[in-house]
Amino acid sequence: MEAEKRQEYYKAIIGPKNQDYYLEQFMQIDDAGKPVISWHWPAFLVTFWWLLYRKMWLPALGYFFLPYAFMIALGIVSAIMPSLGGFIMGMGYIAYLVAIFIVVPLYANYLYYHHCRRKIAEVSKGGKDELYQLGELTGKGGTSGIALIIIVIVSLVAVLGILAAIAIPAYSQYVTRAQTTVAYKVGSNAAQKVGDFYEQRHQLPISLSEAGYSEPMPAAVREITMNPRNGVISITMDKGQVRGMSLLMVPSEDAQNKVKWTCVSEEIPAGMLPQQCQKR
Repeated sequence: MEAEKRQEYYKAIIGPKNQDYYLEQFMQIDDAGKPVISWHWPAFLVTFWWLLYRKMWLPALGYFFLPYAFMIALGIVSAIMPSLGGFIMGMGYIAYLVAIFIVVPLYANYLYYHHCRRKIAEVSKGGKDELYQLGELTGKGGTSGIALIIIVIVSLVAVLGILAAIAIPAYSQYVTRAQTTVAYKVGSNAAQKVGDFYEQRHQLPISLSEAGYSEPMPAAVREITMNPRNGVISITMDKGQVRGMSLLMVPSEDAQNKVKWTCVSEEIPAGMLPQQCQKR
């Protein structure tokens, strides 16, 4: 193929973006008749996105899955030769870093050149006239906006993942705190009955029913019991992350012989307790 015609084909497949740069690189490779080493910053900084941007779909796919395939291969070799596993993993990792951060940027221009030459060869086999071939190369070559779309999608997924990682635990904690707040209200009502009973009779009731407490249990609470020896009321949870855990209402007597109640829990995390039960 004549030099001028070859340049036209190169221009068509490269497209208008950075055409002069790649055209110069392609001509140097043609003149040398072999791969020419030259540093390529996009291939060093954003290799995967550059491959997509230049419509090199297969190399981009290979580059994406390369780390997984490489680690699987290293794992198999290490399993076969366990005594050399650490050395093999270390050397393999170094080789991988050298390949993607040095070899790929050094030969990226040649990789793109080879890709464009292959496309030109495919179009030239069609037997169409030169104008038609140039048009077909223009459609097959140039740059693609899919890289930007993928970047936006990946970024959006990452942002959503970060938000979910923050929001889901926070919401779960909020729901659990709402359940323990219900349990606290149940315990407070029972404690009021026990306190009144004690102040009137100067002794503890043997059960909550004797103290006059007989309210139905809400869905978040499995049961409520009282220790007749010390008056501690235990409210056992029946929902979510705190299922089976208990909230305690612990009585004490003040200087005026009035019963005071302290809400505590040795099982439920502090962040899931109602405000009244959190240590100050």
